[in-house]
Amino acid sequence: MAENLVTQVTQDVGGDAAAALTHEEENMNIDYNSKIHLNIRGKAFSITRDELMSLPESILLSLFPNGVFLDFNGQVISKLTEEDVVFVNFDPASFEYILRTFGDAHADLQGMTNLSPQISENSHLDSSPSVLQTKPAIIVLREDLDYYVIPPSAGCSSEDIKHLKLEVANKLMENKMIFSGLGYDTSLPSSITQKLGPAEQHLLDMLCSSGFERRESWGSRSLEPSKCVLQSLLLIRLANPLVTPPDSPSLNPVSSHASTRSRSRSRIATLASSASRAASRSMSRARKNTEINHSKLLLFWKKPARKCWWSNEEIEVQVAATGLSKLGDNVKVKVHIRRVWTLELSVIGVQ
Repeated sequence: MAENLVTQVTQDVGGDAAAALTHEEENMNIDYNSKIHLNIRGKAFSITRDELMSLPESILLSLFPNGVFLDFNGQVISKLTEEDVVFVNFDPASFEYILRTFGDAHADLQGMTNLSPQISENSHLDSSPSVLQTKPAIIVLREDLDYYVIPPSAGCSSEDIKHLKLEVANKLMENKMIFSGLGYDTSLPSSITQKLGPAEQHLLDMLCSSGFERRESWGSRSLEPSKCVLQSLLLIRLANPLVTPPDSPSLNPVSSHASTRSRSRSRIATLASSASRAASRSMSRARKNTEINHSKLLLFWKKPARKCWWSNEEIEVQVAATGLSKLGDNVKVKVHIRRVWTLELSVIGVQ
């Protein structure tokens, strides 16, 4: 339905992405500080079991789509040890981005714990939106983009098709603007009001009130090897703006007779009282809006929501050095694009 741009759905493949991490939890002697060695497309990483388990479900599903650890030969590692190396088909630059963002959030939580001992590093989720004001939270937005190139003429060879696909991929990679996928034109000045669909506008407003910018770009964007698939990821710390009252008017009464000083004090008191009431109402409205927005976001905590939609584009690519050169140096090709957005909220330090 149009009004539900992002809805919670059950993953149709992979099962429980955390299954590989929790199958040994019945063993009370499990060491959550034990190292897990990963080989991500040839690049080595080491991460503790606890750090890996704290990642959001949507990211774990990308790392382990079958819910198991695999070795170099694609065989399941039934009992993982620190001598094993887990092979993962994932973009290493994106994984570095994930580690850096969540590492910073955990460091911030440690600092908050040191400053306020009543804030524990690990606790159970409070259903109240106030938990998002005491714990670092990260909004996870992932896009899986599949594209299908329509040959511009009959009789294209396989090499011509391959060239077209790579050229289209490069053009798509150049556009790193997130909300262009919703139909938001980032090339227009911000002063121009753009009309989006009601569902798209609702999602845009919710994300922008939580820390996104209307001209936000993906934090990580990569082309999958040997596939017409682009994977993009953005990790945004949830914004918790501190609302401060407006500055009181600068009132410097000039010296006057005693009879006027009393009236001046009365006017000053009235102005100060009015300013205080206005500031209180402003803070109350801002606090209420923040709590409403946080309540919506909590619906996505450990419950990734997904939405798929299609669009069509015409993309101009270079074909001068190919069998399509008879069409000119450049040619416009029709491209069908399928986007899948996954939205999830991760609250650091909450089990």
